[in-house]
Amino acid sequence: MPAKVAVIGAGSVGTTLGGKIARTNPVVYGVRDVSKYASLAAANQTVKAVADAIKESDVVLLTVPGAHDDAGIKAIAKSLGPDVTGKVLIDACNPLSAWPGLESRWKEGTSFGEVLAAELPGAVVFKAFNTVPVEIMASADGSTLPEAGGPLTLLYAGGPERQELAEEVIRAVGFTPVHVGPIRYARNLESIAEMYVHLSVPGAGVPGVSKWGRLWHLQVLGDFPKK
Repeated sequence: MPAKVAVIGAGSVGTTLGGKIARTNPVVYGVRDVSKYASLAAANQTVKAVADAIKESDVVLLTVPGAHDDAGIKAIAKSLGPDVTGKVLIDACNPLSAWPGLESRWKEGTSFGEVLAAELPGAVVFKAFNTVPVEIMASADGSTLPEAGGPLTLLYAGGPERQELAEEVIRAVGFTPVHVGPIRYARNLESIAEMYVHLSVPGAGVPGVSKWGRLWHLQVLGDFPKK
């Protein structure tokens, strides 16, 4: 039976991932104001309060805006409530600092994912989806990016317990999962995200760095179409 996935957050990342996952797995969006997001209810997709969504799910996919400081990350962890215990929790957040630096947690020496795992010891925490922009999430299977040559790979960290559930969700979106190691490597995945933001957002990061655009992954592979 397909795992039921609670998507916490209903921004562009949450709804894009949720829509893809709902092709094969039941999805319940966890939001603060159910009436505000009632329009998200669709085939294989429902909308409930955060606590209710988590309670009835097998996997919790966290897509809320990331916090950069420890206090902010701990507040996000606390907001999930006690029912996250026993769940697989996939952290898709990026804890970038304020504009224009948009830096990952280099100085802190730990990642958003690691702090989350320490605060929620009863959950099995994975880091995934944070290394790609939403356009790539929407095109993970390559169907709308023929230049990619097929499904794209997605790096993820965490486990190894219940790794198969994390991979089920990643595959449901359309990616081919590639495990890089335990949750300690979330800090490396968050640094990849910092790099792609700096390469794709004018004015971000270090002045003078060339901006490649949102599909920089394909450009790195050399398959980006030439104008």
